[in-house]
Amino acid sequence: LSPRELEVIRLFTGGMSVGDIARQLQRSAKTVSTQKISAMRKLGVDSDQALIEYCLQASLFA
Repeated sequence: LSPRELEVIRLFTGGMSVGDIARQLQRSAKTVSTQKISAMRKLGVDSDQALIEYCLQASLFA
């Protein structure tokens, strides 16, 4: 994953919405959404819940 994708995923799995992440990182919501979807594709998950579960199981942000 790219550094930006990791940052978005870290914030998302921490409970922030795409809109909140966009405001915090000063990016558009579309950009944040695209980065989240790209990370999900690379990780082989197809839902927000699966993304969160993957990150927890892999201890990506522990």
